[in-house]
Amino acid sequence: MYLKKIVIKNIGPISELSVELPFNTDSTPKPLLFVGKNGSGKTFLQSQIVDSLYEIGSRLFSDIGKGNGLERSYYKISGSVNLKAGTNKGFSLINYKDNENQLVEYLDKTGLVTEEEVIETINNFSLTPNTKSDNQKIVTDINEERKTKLMDEWINGVHFYQPAYRYEEPMWKNNVFRDETRFEDNRNFLGVLGKELEVISANSINKTYLLDLVLDKNLYSDDETNNILWNSVNTILRKIKKREDIRFGIGPRGQYRVTIGEMSDNGEWVKELLPSIDALSLGESILLNLFINIIRHGDTPPKKHQDICGIVAIDEIDVHLHSDLQNKVLPELIKLFPKVQFIITTHSPLFILGMKREFGEDGFEIRNMPSGERITTERFSEFENAYAILKDTEKFDNDMSQQVKEAQKPIVFVEGDYDIRYIKKASQLFNKEELINKVTFIDADGYQNLNNIWKHKTNLFKAIPQKMMLLYDCDTKINEDTKENIYKKIIPYIEENRFDRGIENLFPKKTIEKAIEHKKAFIDYTAETKKVIRGEESTIPEKYDINPDEKGNLCDWLCENGTEEDFINFDKIFEIFEEFLKIERDG
Repeated sequence: MYLKKIVIKNIGPISELSVELPFNTDSTPKPLLFVGKNGSGKTFLQSQIVDSLYEIGSRLFSDIGKGNGLERSYYKISGSVNLKAGTNKGFSLINYKDNENQLVEYLDKTGLVTEEEVIETINNFSLTPNTKSDNQKIVTDINEERKTKLMDEWINGVHFYQPAYRYEEPMWKNNVFRDETRFEDNRNFLGVLGKELEVISANSINKTYLLDLVLDKNLYSDDETNNILWNSVNTILRKIKKREDIRFGIGPRGQYRVTIGEMSDNGEWVKELLPSIDALSLGESILLNLFINIIRHGDTPPKKHQDICGIVAIDEIDVHLHSDLQNKVLPELIKLFPKVQFIITTHSPLFILGMKREFGEDGFEIRNMPSGERITTERFSEFENAYAILKDTEKFDNDMSQQVKEAQKPIVFVEGDYDIRYIKKASQLFNKEELINKVTFIDADGYQNLNNIWKHKTNLFKAIPQKMMLLYDCDTKINEDTKENIYKKIIPYIEENRFDRGIENLFPKKTIEKAIEHKKAFIDYTAETKKVIRGEESTIPEKYDINPDEKGNLCDWLCENGTEEDFINFDKIFEIFEEFLKIERDG
């Protein structure tokens, strides 16, 4: 059974929402993600889905509904408390389709909702609201023949909800403080589902389930049924730990006996890595239990993970998960279950970007709450930019930290290694080596550019005592600036020289002519040309550019053969350095 459409009107913060659930061309469901700010209705939407599962399930099985005597309690309370502020009526409608493509419908309404209001929002909806009752929950009438088929479908598949307040109890928590209300698997009884519809904590039952699998594998290693489940749970473990050479195993008596260990290429046990699944981190434990739940719910009869069908709704899936688990591991785990309909709420751009990488833009769908509109590809760029900045900043801080911390002198960032070589050559020619040796040069090209350094301005910069200068080439379109202990300075531009950009603008015409005479390939030259634009003749002046393939060779030649006459204009850089070092001295 898959959810096909959900309509909500005037419930919680939702004014009107209508969502068709997405499917692939092979009829497998696409994961559906709901995003939005806190208070935008994501949990309200999930509550309607799980409430509908309880209402449908209670018609099929005796162990779903809860109550006293003949009265059954609803999972989700009814009444005006659910209504959007300022309204006096609202409703939720959900359409499911079973394996035979027949509809199973659900209606939950508050206030005097009319049939016409229902029909306006969803076509061919057969359930009719009671206009004389304020509160009403109804589902499709299910006859005995269809009930038997639906019961088989539910028993064989997965249908559960994990709320945001789910948890897994840590190994260090004293037993007397643990929740004594535990789910018990009673699937052998007629008319009993024997599986949770809401999973708050499954660690206890999953430990028992895993222990059974481990023992069965050791006792009946050739049993194909055992191998199917064994391979599935180990695949989940390997995804979570990002290691292909590990598996579950059986540990010593006297403690929980499921351990995690390293294996050889042929699957033989090598050594224990973790004495118990209790030794997993909280995030790893949450993911293991979530996906073991799917295996456990879908193992009647046992089947490969890629063949398990059903619905799994998860509220705030990124809760307690480290960024790497959100971005890489979680999307990979979801992809293991192509026939499970995942309906997920999230706050995490990292998770969304991981889903895009794993499924492609068309392999899943994102809806923005409270309106439920589909987020287009353009919205992905916002997440991309946020993530790129995060990763750039992290890499920048890590790389920059080492160089800056090791520097004992004032720091000068330049636009490339050639700038450093030219400045040092000029200092030799004009006896300015003592001046230049007072600073530490860092090539900013390793950090993309000087603007990237200025943009980050990390706390690291505030923490170190020495000043820093960003020395821009003459063609930079910025203003000189100072912020905290970072200074922006620009090498002056000399208009009459051959080059209009880069530190090479400082070299006189005669120097460039010498370079051309030595090797024509150093320079790309464009002669003066005439051009007619809209009937007016104009002149495009001659232009000199450094051949990018020869830039390093030109630097080598000038640094080896250059004279004071060639480097005469570098006195402007020395003036900048003297001013910067005076600031450093004066503090």
